[in-house]
Amino acid sequence: MTFLLLKVSYLPRREDRSQLLGIFQGKKRENNESILKSLAFGAKTTNQIAEYIFLNRKTIVKPKVNRNEVKKTVSIISRKESRLEELETKGYIYHKDKLWNLTLKGLGVALTFFDSVELIYPKVEPLLNSTVQDFMKQIDKNPTLPTILALGSREGAKLFESPQFLQLLKDLTNELVRQGLDLDQVSKENFFATLAGRILQIYLPKMFGLSY
Repeated sequence: MTFLLLKVSYLPRREDRSQLLGIFQGKKRENNESILKSLAFGAKTTNQIAEYIFLNRKTIVKPKVNRNEVKKTVSIISRKESRLEELETKGYIYHKDKLWNLTLKGLGVALTFFDSVELIYPKVEPLLNSTVQDFMKQIDKNPTLPTILALGSREGAKLFESPQFLQLLKDLTNELVRQGLDLDQVSKENFFATLAGRILQIYLPKMFGLSY
């Protein structure tokens, strides 16, 4: 188990998140942003994502589903090498049982678009629970992991099961982007490892009464 990122790409430091990540550049920005935001409220079909995109367009004065427009949006986001495929290839979302879901990396980026994360927690609790299970499996599979680190990892895992984790995930994702880490080039596994390492860095000193 490692908490270091290897051979990742970095981008020039800029303040605007849309300039930092390739998924938010150019015309695709609006749709990619809307896809991630829609999935922050739970898994959705392609059609449900298209409805969310249509209803949240800035040009819509009185939101009401227009089936023809929704069909056009479905075509735009689902065709080969388009929005959904790009986000899936880059590890932000995944498709299972006809539903699109956020990965932990996708959730981290999606959260940066919300002022408050409190209302989102009940919707993403299943994702967080599976994350905890994966986290603990990695710990238990590594017999060389020092006891103190394993204890800290288990303490950190408890954080995944609390609403406070979403705020931490949002803050750490923003921190990584501000530092210039190109999340488009970071696998979801490496993102998880980086996040876990950062959590340990924060919580190990607290566990053992050390200054941070």
